[in-house]
Formats: sequence, C-alpha cells, structure tokens
Amino acid sequence: MKKKQRIVALGMIVSMGISGLTACQKSPGSSLVNNKDFDNMIEAAQNTGDGVQVGDLVQEYETYQTTIQSDSLGVTVQVDAKVDIPQTEQLSIFRVAQTTFTQEQLDRIKEELTGGTQLYEGRILEVQTKKDILSEIQILKDEMKQLDGSGEDEESIQIYKDEYQAQIDELQAVYETAPDQYNWSDYLSDGTIHGVEELYNNNKSDSFYSWQYSLNPNGEVYYGISDGNDLTYQSLFLQNNPDYGNCIRYRKNTHGYDFVATTYLENTNLEKADALASEEAFMTERSGNIWSANTEMPETLANSFDGTTFVEITDEPVTMTQEEAISIADSFLEQVGIEGFEYYQGGLFYELLDIREASDLEGTGYRKEYILNYMRNIDGAFVTYDSVGKHDEGWRGDDYVKKAWPIEVIEFRINDSGIVGFDYNAPLTMVETVVEQSNLKSFDVIRDTFEQMVVVINAEETEEDKCMIQIDRVVLGYARISEQDNYDTGLLVPVWDFKGTVTEQSGEETIVTYRNVMTINAIDGTIVDRELGY
Repeated sequence: MKKKQRIVALGMIVSMGISGLTACQKSPGSSLVNNKDFDNMIEAAQNTGDGVQVGDLVQEYETYQTTIQSDSLGVTVQVDAKVDIPQTEQLSIFRVAQTTFTQEQLDRIKEELTGGTQLYEGRILEVQTKKDILSEIQILKDEMKQLDGSGEDEESIQIYKDEYQAQIDELQAVYETAPDQYNWSDYLSDGTIHGVEELYNNNKSDSFYSWQYSLNPNGEVYYGISDGNDLTYQSLFLQNNPDYGNCIRYRKNTHGYDFVATTYLENTNLEKADALASEEAFMTERSGNIWSANTEMPETLANSFDGTTFVEITDEPVTMTQEEAISIADSFLEQVGIEGFEYYQGGLFYELLDIREASDLEGTGYRKEYILNYMRNIDGAFVTYDSVGKHDEGWRGDDYVKKAWPIEVIEFRINDSGIVGFDYNAPLTMVETVVEQSNLKSFDVIRDTFEQMVVVINAEETEEDKCMIQIDRVVLGYARISEQDNYDTGLLVPVWDFKGTVTEQSGEETIVTYRNVMTINAIDGTIVDRELGY
C-alpha cells in the first residue's frame, strides 16, 4: 500500500479560520449580554399580553437598511439585508438533549452507504511494516545530512541532529517487532461500536487506539474501511465522545482513503465559501479547503502548499443537477430513518481532499462535488446554521477543561458516483415542548438592540484599527442555548441572526470573514454568544 504524509496545510487553514472568527468581536459587560435568566425568558414567552406572534412579522418586514458609524470606536456598519422570516404559524421553545449514536443507526447508515461491502478495522492504515519504517528512517537520515550545509551554527545543528537521531532510534526499536507485511483478513471489522477504553486495554501497543484513548477515554468508537480492491476507497467513522461531541463521518473516492477519524467536529461553512471571493477572505475561513465550482483555485490556497502539485480528479464527474443531488440526499435520510431534517443550503464546489493513505496521485487531489447542508426543521422553521458551537477551554481551578458541543448538522457530498461524503454531527433528541407558540419581541425592538450593541461589541482597541461590517442577511429561526456548564441538555429558542462580511484592518493586515455578526434571542432580546452557548 502506497502511503502519503498527512497534509499539514489543511490544519493550518483550519487554525487560521478559528482565529478569524474572533476578529473584530469583543465582550462588553452589558446587561443585554450577561443577564441570561432562562426562567424569566420562558415566562416572557408565555405572556400573552405582551409581544407578537411570528405571523405578525411575516407581512411587516422584507428588508432592513441602515448605516451605523462610530469614528471613535473605529466601526462602520452597513445594513442592506433581506429579512428572512419562516412561513410558519408559531415558534416555540423545546427542551433538547445531546444523544449518542446507536448500533442500529450505525447498521442502517453503513448498509445504505457501503451497500454491504466488507469493511476492515480502520486502524490497519496506521500499521507500519518493516518496509514502511525503513523508508521513514531513510528520509530522516537524508534530512539530517542536509543540516551540514544549511548555514546554521554548529550548536543548533547538533541539537537538530540529536532530535533526528532520537526519532531514528525510536523507529528502529519499533522495527524489531513490526510485521514484514500484514493480512487484511487479520483486521476484519465486526461492525460493532466499542468502548474506547476496552479497545485500548486490549490493544495497548496499537497506535490508533492509544491515540483515540488520549482524546476519548470515556467514549465509544467505530472505524471501518474497505480494502480498495475495486479501486473504490471507503472510510466510515463513528464516535460518541462526551467531551467533543458525537458524529458519523463517511468518505469515498477512487484515489485513496480520505481521513475521517479526527476527534474534533467541524462543519463546512458554505455561507462563507459562497460569500467571500477575495484571497484575504479565503485564508481566514474554516471553509478554506473548498471554493466555488464557478471559480479557479484561489492563489492563496495554492501558495500555502509550498511546492505542492495539485491534481484535479476528473474520473468522478458531476453531470447531475443540484435538484437531483438533493433528491439523492432526501432519499437517503428516508431510507435510514433520519427524520425532521430538510435541505438548508448548498451548491457545487471544488474540495481539496485529505487523502492520507493509499494515494495514487502525484500531488494533492481535489474534485468537484455538490455539498449540501441539512438542518433540523420544526413546523417550517429551521434551526439556523452557525459554524461556531459551544466551546470552553482553559484552567478552571486546578483542572484544565476542554469541552465542545457543536451545532447539529447533516452534510452530504454528492457526485455522479452517488453519496461520496456524509457527516452527521452532534445529534439531538427532542425531549419536550416547554412553551408552545412563544410570544416574541417585535422586530423594531430587536433592530434597536442590534443597532445599540453592534458597534460596542465590535469596537476596536486603538484608533488606527478599523472594522467594517456589511450585513446582507437577517434570519429568524431556532438556536440551541444551555446553562453555562451544561453540555448535555439545552433549549431550542427563536433567535434573530444578523449575518454578513466583517473586514478588520489593523495596520497593513486585513482580515475578512463571513459570519454571524450577532444572534439575538427573539423572546427576551438578549444577545446569544454562540461560543458560550447562551
């Protein structure tokens, strides 16, 4: 099996995207931001003597236009937005809970995606034969030789040589017990979800299970791959992870195994990929490995892979329409019994593939495909998309805490081969209806809150820094909120999302993002921090 080194630049782009989300956004000590009394919110939703119903809003607002400027705070906001109000008779409050994937769900999804193809334990991709190890040792030795003519001082060269030698020594120790070759039959998958701790205890010398245990010691996992003998490489990964979220991921292509076994959940932000065309914007987004099929590969992306050759995969064409792709996705959800979701957004994109194993490409591959987001829809109103999920990381007393609860999203990748990618992140279960037919603040009140707070929240720290915000969409839908330290249960509540392009100028550096500039609770008018989760 020909192996390929992991693509480091993809991780770099993701990291830049995460940092870009925080640009031009501060946390003021306002009562609109800090006072989150859920009991009072529920009471306000039940108060029939105050507020309006969603039906009252539909005919009243279609567009919202204004300009807000503060020279002293360095912020200019231009709003020219369509106001998107769902055609529904009511918006309610629902209690929801994070839920794990079951064996039955895995079986249905696996059968529908793979068509009964025999799968093997995905950890086989991490198994190194003696030949693999010798190849890595030789690469390290060659790199160590190049240090002598590098121009570095002797002390630095010796430090680097010692580091290389330590890696070589480690590989030589592994070489002694490595197999000459491995047999696929030794890695037949039982198709079962297992506890990570169980797998680790039974296979402590296995690098994949050790890695999983370090990130998900109290969770569950399934990882299966096809053998590729039919020149179709399939990978299916499931995790139930109490710290970082639950997911199912599937990828298929004709040139090697896409990496699916990452523990951290991320959603492809199609809004950003569509809205941002500039080179600066491309490199600051989480969606940095996709671009519109109507454009060429951005030069910024190509330049970020130093000396890398890009290869377009043309033997997986896309000749179908987007409506046909949506029909395939709809049929799949029906077949596997996933209910309550509808097509939300999507389009035709190029995607840079993360093929890490068995690649037969002389470079980094990319292909054209439809990428479709599906969101939960309740009585005609969507849970609105946002790439930012609830997240907490840092020291809490003597303990270092790192937890995440991403938003619930189903995502398809489709070409003429059918479904070539499927993600289901952070599934929820609907527990109860807390308030049916909630009373809402009028849009006039919400608009006043936005205009009052948008400049304050995005205020720059120095007179030289500038922030330009262009709002092009205002959307009413649902968002999940929860108590500060609760990563298990929450409420789906009506919210207003103000979406747009944010351009931050600091000296000669320009950072452009497309994001939710502000989310406002439609019931009590408080501002929802998507990262805090409330």
